[in-house]
Amino acid sequence: MERSLSTAMTRDEYVERCKQRAFDLLDRGALKNAVAGFVGNMNERPDCELPVYVATLGASLLTANDARGWRALIEGLR
Repeated sequence: MERSLSTAMTRDEYVERCKQRAFDLLDRGALKNAVAGFVGNMNERPDCELPVYVATLGASLLTANDARGWRALIEGLR
């Protein structure tokens, strides 16, 4: 995501945009890209950095090929 876009949005707008991108990838069956993209995009902004446990849980869900679990995890993030 372009740096200028990430700083021009409010935190809530940015989080929703990151979530929507991940959901779009999940809908296309690209779990690995959804996890990597979401974690990477969220960590680009200091006010959106994910706790380590979220990235770890995401990796576990990826290993288990659990797209539904990843979707539920993302939906619950604010």
